[in-house]
Amino acid sequence: MSDSESLKSNLKSAIVPKPYCSVGAGQLTSFVWKSGDESGGWRYRFNIFRLSAKGSRVNQLFSPRDLFHFVKLTQVLAAVFSDDGCLSEVDRGILKRLAAELDSLLLKGLKPLPSNKGESHGNASHP
Repeated sequence: MSDSESLKSNLKSAIVPKPYCSVGAGQLTSFVWKSGDESGGWRYRFNIFRLSAKGSRVNQLFSPRDLFHFVKLTQVLAAVFSDDGCLSEVDRGILKRLAAELDSLLLKGLKPLPSNKGESHGNASHP
């Protein structure tokens, strides 16, 4: 391999795509990548992980308490994607509606259930 080929190879491997944005809910975080162009179309990818407050450690182990934050993170992702002008009008409309529905659902989920003589209704508290 010539020096110029080696340099090109090293530069190509050094270029790492950076996230388009990052969003979070609770300790859950998601990076969103956007690639492509107008002529070939845009592609989106995202991940989800837990970012620990201690030492900024990352993992993908979740607990039942994370489900509320999963729904909130989904709502936030839907809102972010619906605001992106590169998606079709139909996709943006669907995602905007999903974000609104999830927001409404989350607000209802935060309201305490009526107490019935000390019975537990399984309504988990949310941090």
